[in-house]
Amino acid sequence: MTAPPLLISVILIDGSFRERFHAVDAFANQTLPADQYEIIWVEHSDRVDPALEERAARYPNLRIITLGREGSYHSAYCRNAGVRASRGELIVYADGDVVPEQTGLQSLWEEHQKTDDLVVFLYRHDEPQAVHRDDWDLAHLQAHAKIGNTTNYGACMSVRKKWIVAINGWEQHPAFGSHINAHGTDMYIRFKNLGLAVKWDPSIRLYHPWHPLTDVGSYAYVVQSAFSGYRAKKLVTVAYDGLDPARTTPLPADLDAEIQPLMRRLALTRYGLIGRILGAASDAWRKVGSLLRVNP
Repeated sequence: MTAPPLLISVILIDGSFRERFHAVDAFANQTLPADQYEIIWVEHSDRVDPALEERAARYPNLRIITLGREGSYHSAYCRNAGVRASRGELIVYADGDVVPEQTGLQSLWEEHQKTDDLVVFLYRHDEPQAVHRDDWDLAHLQAHAKIGNTTNYGACMSVRKKWIVAINGWEQHPAFGSHINAHGTDMYIRFKNLGLAVKWDPSIRLYHPWHPLTDVGSYAYVVQSAFSGYRAKKLVTVAYDGLDPARTTPLPADLDAEIQPLMRRLALTRYGLIGRILGAASDAWRKVGSLLRVNP
């Protein structure tokens, strides 16, 4: 028997680096009835944290998908896989470490009922490091979190599934294969090129507990900005390598010529000495976090 359609699919993603899963708890405790939405957690590799598995048993509307991918984390593969698995009319993408208010999903659904051709972005309110608490608390975040990055497109975005299909989903080109990425900006530009109405809604609040590496820059942004800038000028809407493999097309020659030298420099920054040191530090931090969770 085919499962009935849902109103909303919330897609959260991971590359085996999440230390806490408060986002799942927050999205699972909404005013919108649980049988009207689903939460899809997409893991880039094949490893699932026991703490997440415990939540899957606790929340019937939570599903975990593993992609079994090796090598560098590429969030587009996770986001596209989430769309393929989704049953909701409205897709809500969010960082895997954010906290929505309890009315968040209900408010987003009501907003999208006003017009069909809408994309909604939410501002992310960051918890300052000076007042950080390891155990998240919504009241604490409401009192202390502040907007830091006013154009954090990736923190939370909602749009009807049909429009994601129309633009062939998220771009899987290697230029976007980084923990630090501007995927949300690229999606914003392509939705705008498609002619959709884009809204930043300040009334639906989203919170982000502080963690190490919260504010990190990367040369990857330069490469991705070249991609997005090209699409903005040419009014391109469709991902070259995205949701549907049958729609994959080579990069236009002029864009490829611009991207290749940037990619060579990006490889040096990611895989050179500095990149190896940062990668080793990140791996060590994840192992420490895992040990602390197992042996509190």
